[in-house]
Amino acid sequence: MTKHKQISATASWESPSNLAIVKYWGKHGLQEPLNPSISFSLAAAVTRTRVSTRPSDQPGFSFRLNGAEKAGFNEKIATFLERIHSHLPFLQHHFLQIDSCNTFPHSSGIASSASSMSALALCLTQLHLLHSDKEETAMDSVLASTLARMGSGSAARSVYGGWTLWGRYPGKKESSDMYALPLEEAEIDPDFRSLHNSILLIDPGQKAVSSTAGHALMNHHPYREARIEQAQKNTERLLAILKAGEWDDFFELAENEALSLHGLMMSSTPSYTLLHPNSLEAIHRIRRARREHGLTIGFSMDAGPNIHLLYPARENEKIKTWMQEELQPLCADKAILHDQVGTGPRALTSNQALDE
Repeated sequence: MTKHKQISATASWESPSNLAIVKYWGKHGLQEPLNPSISFSLAAAVTRTRVSTRPSDQPGFSFRLNGAEKAGFNEKIATFLERIHSHLPFLQHHFLQIDSCNTFPHSSGIASSASSMSALALCLTQLHLLHSDKEETAMDSVLASTLARMGSGSAARSVYGGWTLWGRYPGKKESSDMYALPLEEAEIDPDFRSLHNSILLIDPGQKAVSSTAGHALMNHHPYREARIEQAQKNTERLLAILKAGEWDDFFELAENEALSLHGLMMSSTPSYTLLHPNSLEAIHRIRRARREHGLTIGFSMDAGPNIHLLYPARENEKIKTWMQEELQPLCADKAILHDQVGTGPRALTSNQALDE
């Protein structure tokens, strides 16, 4: 049995949000997905987290989050630690001080749980190494992804940069419901490796229905099996599209997946919608610009009212000019977060402030 040192130590990580093109919706077991999903990690929408440990004589594990200022999140962290403590024995003998901040609004449908739980999982994975008597020094990405999944399913994908697959998919034998895996660079056309994503903040406030509640409604959803089949087919199709660099097919699939996600919400029992009138107006203007003006643009959405505008890096200036004229007036306080495919998490040094 591996021994674990009782020491004081600190780990700090920055981890990105991600945007799923093939959506994960519905789960079973301990945060295992009903269907595979494919996403890309963002560059600017990130969570920065620092975890410090010190030996504790108290039984079990204990922690403090941001000076206990965010009481609403404490229950989520406690549940997460309860789920993962068998993987990380040092948790039983140490007090954790957790400090975390986002570069974007949380709980508004921009996958803040993915970035925050992946950042926390990466910190804890590094601390696991520091507290272990083993000679290992390399970060275990599979362990980090597995741990992140138990905090938030989509967080499993955020421990990697670029494009990521999560969930069992027959076309990739190494795929798993337990952790995500990165897609190889050779599998992605250069256009999609530099994809731009501008997030239209239609409403940056906290969404009315949590993703956890939405996932639970898939258990008895009348379209459950059809959705699983749709996602399997779209996973296969998207992998081919990403390799071929086909923008028209990409937009068709991305938009169908986004609207299917919201359709599942509207047809569940109880039903609900997270879309706002300006969300629908933005979709209308995006499709009209693509159809009538030939702009290479499309959209996706997460479980919220905000729209993710997708377009190639080579058309950045032209599309941003159009965006400012047509879409910015639809956003709350005219707020748009400009982002793109990112390189993934990074370890922070002790000199790097969380809010840098």
